[in-house]
Amino acid sequence: MTHLILSELKNNLLDIFSSNFYLILTKAILLSFFLMWIIGFLTPIISFQENAIINYSLERVFSRVCHQEEAKCVTLYGQQMLVCARCAGIYFGAFLTILLMFFISLPKLRFKYFLIASIPMLSDVLFSSINVYQYSKPLSFGTGLIFGSIVCLFLLSEVENLFSNNSIKRNE
Repeated sequence: MTHLILSELKNNLLDIFSSNFYLILTKAILLSFFLMWIIGFLTPIISFQENAIINYSLERVFSRVCHQEEAKCVTLYGQQMLVCARCAGIYFGAFLTILLMFFISLPKLRFKYFLIASIPMLSDVLFSSINVYQYSKPLSFGTGLIFGSIVCLFLLSEVENLFSNNSIKRNE
């Protein structure tokens, strides 16, 4: 009887550790992806030498996810990021959220919070598009930061649910 209880406890602990391992691995992969993505769109700013082929290639990659309007892109040290302020905010928000989730456990989010978090960014897009106010890079970056953070929280909570549900199904 004791052997059976210890065996069941061992299996439960292994399931917990394996689901945690996969969650940590997923976070590490996502963190690495966002770090490389951010370095990619910052390349013109952080690069010490001009490489036309790399710059052209990166510009083409990032043109698939961002309009790259010059007036909406952040310029530092005379060089322009390869994404607009809003897109930069989204990517930095996701990166910072994943980084934070390695150290603290954040709450699980429902889809309605995702929708609520999109309101500031959508309002900013709408109001600046219909000229209620002029486009603001800091405001766009900020609303993108909020949106990217919440989207990342929502997706990671769904991944965590997936791993925990698979662990529960294996125990049944």
